[in-house]
Amino acid sequence: MRAQAILGPGAADSDVLRRLRSAGLSVDSSRDFRCEPDIDLVIMAGGDGTIHRFLPELMLCGKPTLMMPCGSGNDLARALGIRSIADAVSLARDFLRDSARVKQIDIGSIVDSLGKETPFCCTAGVGLDAVAAQFASRMPQWLRAHGGYLIAALNGILLSPKMELTAIFGAGETVTPIKRSVCLFTLANTPSFGGGLPIAPGARLDDGEFDCVLADTMSRARLARASLSLLKGTHLDLPEVHFIRVASISLETDPPAKVYADGEFVCETPIRVRMLPGALRVLSGAPEQFRDSRTVASPR
Repeated sequence: MRAQAILGPGAADSDVLRRLRSAGLSVDSSRDFRCEPDIDLVIMAGGDGTIHRFLPELMLCGKPTLMMPCGSGNDLARALGIRSIADAVSLARDFLRDSARVKQIDIGSIVDSLGKETPFCCTAGVGLDAVAAQFASRMPQWLRAHGGYLIAALNGILLSPKMELTAIFGAGETVTPIKRSVCLFTLANTPSFGGGLPIAPGARLDDGEFDCVLADTMSRARLARASLSLLKGTHLDLPEVHFIRVASISLETDPPAKVYADGEFVCETPIRVRMLPGALRVLSGAPEQFRDSRTVASPR
């Protein structure tokens, strides 16, 4: 079997190839991606930002994709039960033996005011999430991989972002608007963001819905306490934090806000976001992350 390894900034060519070839794969590597017809497996040796960069090509290619966590975030790999390079190599061996679990996972899609569409795999958001992602993007890769997002989140707390948000979800007679002052709105496809912070613990990769987390505008002191609750995964119990599941949503903010997805800048509001069910084939080591049937999106 032949594999193509796409190397992100945190992946060393020689180390990645040595590990994958030890699993029995014939591997070519590059810093770019072009889907070759004789490729059996695509390996993304990087983090969520690397996956985000090549997501349109991966979706079009249709080949099974193995996530090898070599980046600073690795939240998609984490949701797939791949917590180390050793886990990825083990899955590569399973793929060679035709015993690997190949799953279809959902992908989110953001459409900006000009109609440009950008897919994302983990989370997208405005407010504190975006402020932290913007700050973290200026850090060295090694710092982002070792607690950098927490430092970035502290910077976000000091800035205490706030905006008037209008969100519309549903269709036809079931359209439901939300209008409120918020400091954060996150649409989650994976349970975590920022390198393991459990923003939406119940999120699944194949349920056809986003787990949306909305936080009301708070004082800096209250926001700091809420951030500690996020570290513990108990933030959804706070009265200022709200949760809803949707398959599509339109967002506007006053003032316009920067939108980040998978830690990368995408555009400014207003945006439309929808789920693309089963849009990407991946190798998975986490059967508990998948449901037997899809759920029909409905506001809760």
